[in-house]
Amino acid sequence: MKFFFALLIFAFLGWLMVRLLIQRLRIMRGDIVPEQKGPHTVTIVCVALVVLYALMILYRLSTEGFSAFH
Repeated sequence: MKFFFALLIFAFLGWLMVRLLIQRLRIMRGDIVPEQKGPHTVTIVCVALVVLYALMILYRLSTEGFSAFH
């Protein structure tokens, strides 16, 4: 499970870096980069990660009780 979350985080960071690189290349070429409307993708992904982490903690509490944290 830890490997899966680490893989998700590294994939997310890689995606951010590629997106930033593409945006910088567009700016260097002189292309107009449209401003994003609505919630940013980063915000949505961060909220999803927090919700998944909270669900994982609730699951451990429901199955093992507070002894899971000792």
